[in-house]
Amino acid sequence: MKRLVTVAIVVVAAAALAMVVWLSSTTDEVGDATDGAPAPTGEPGLPTHPAGAFPLTVDHVFDGDTIEARTLAPNDLVTTSGPIRIRLIGIDTPEGAPSPECWADEARAHLRELLPVGSTVWAAPDAEALDDYGRHLFNLWTDDGTFLNHELVAAGDAEAIRVWPNVAFYDLLSNAQAQAEASGAGRWGACG
Repeated sequence: MKRLVTVAIVVVAAAALAMVVWLSSTTDEVGDATDGAPAPTGEPGLPTHPAGAFPLTVDHVFDGDTIEARTLAPNDLVTTSGPIRIRLIGIDTPEGAPSPECWADEARAHLRELLPVGSTVWAAPDAEALDDYGRHLFNLWTDDGTFLNHELVAAGDAEAIRVWPNVAFYDLLSNAQAQAEASGAGRWGACG
């Protein structure tokens, strides 16, 4: 009997070790930092900015899901050094105009806190980089690796939206929204 218990413990330990190795090799990391990029430290289990991400300097936060920024060096996606309007992919926050919807001011304030004027933000597109209004569509990360699209949904500032073909992180954002709703975070607790 003692030998059977020992074998069972060894089998369970081996299975747990195999699971840890498998999970670490299949974690869906978006990629490593680019040359010159800070080492991203974001929240465990969330994507870090991909190798193709590029830095932008924040000029203005319009609302909870739209900013204005300028590139440090023009590239294939942003060919001007002037300001561009950026809409965060996969999220929607309450509208601030013409009259503010519930939680619009709080969502804008949170994004301003995360991206103060002059700060660096790392941008990466999904399948399409421009919308019908000429805005650039990007996923954004702070210098410390925070995935902003997710942060805003998890805080209850934004809802997850699916706009084809830019759906790479929809499931992640949708799960964050479900958790925010369940806990009454942000707009989900304040706006009924």
